[in-house]
Amino acid sequence: MLPTYSPYEGGHDAPELRMPTGFSRNVPERRIHSHNDYWRDVPVYTALSHGVLSIEADVWLNPKDDVLYVSHSVAALTRARTFQRLYISQLVDVLERANVHDHETTFFNYVDYYSQENEREPRRLWTSFYEGNMTPIRLLVDLKTRGNETYHAVVRELAPLRERGWLTRWNGTHVVPGPVQVLLTGNGINADVRAQVAPARDRDVFLDAPLLKLDETWLGVDGVKYGWNSSLAPMASASFSSATSWTGRRTIDPATEEAPLAALISSTQSRGFETRLWSSPRWPTHVRDRVWRTLYDLGTDWLDADDIEAAAAF
Repeated sequence: MLPTYSPYEGGHDAPELRMPTGFSRNVPERRIHSHNDYWRDVPVYTALSHGVLSIEADVWLNPKDDVLYVSHSVAALTRARTFQRLYISQLVDVLERANVHDHETTFFNYVDYYSQENEREPRRLWTSFYEGNMTPIRLLVDLKTRGNETYHAVVRELAPLRERGWLTRWNGTHVVPGPVQVLLTGNGINADVRAQVAPARDRDVFLDAPLLKLDETWLGVDGVKYGWNSSLAPMASASFSSATSWTGRRTIDPATEEAPLAALISSTQSRGFETRLWSSPRWPTHVRDRVWRTLYDLGTDWLDADDIEAAAAF
């Protein structure tokens, strides 16, 4: 059999060869967070091609045009690398490819089919990595510029996803799933932004809670006291070095290092938060792998990785 052979009328353009949800077939989903995404030329596609479920955009608001630009530092900002171009438009493209609607697919009313067993609100089929998958792509937006203006710019620039109904949202009583879940981090969890996000009864942005400060409280813009909970912040994060004194250069000590780290992860999860420790050691690779293996065995929800190719093969 030649690799170019097709038994169907129409050859390679035959409708039998088109499987809408096969856009990302054979890509298993992996609970990896793609850290330092700004290093990648095509961050969304690179991450998703490895099955990575969580990506991150570092954004700066330019007061000249009120547009968000992507970079970790001011020195690396360029006019072309906007939040819209590098992230939002790419996510829209991925989800449109994975949710084809044409004369072939609309023959079946699969919206009703999926909403029968799926509870409170009807929703269209969407998939990230395989047919029927309902695991959202998590987009962390790290606000580098301070102030509410950056927060409002993020909300504004999410419009293409919002208009298509593709953002996970909180409707005041429960979370309504969507294919993209947006979490603010960095300056996005500062007191001024938290004060606005927490009181909102209908919102499509969430927060990344500080894992080591889950008992802190603050006043919302409505004058009500708020605290961290999993409906506001589904994930709690901290730097690896702030969470443990273990460096990974040797096997973790069961009593003085492993037990406290395990307790930190399990106690955070018992409160409903998923856990992520960022900036774990990157080099040497045997140290990196030892830390990944230990964190995975201790049950952390997300492995944070700069080298996502290595994490995907881990």
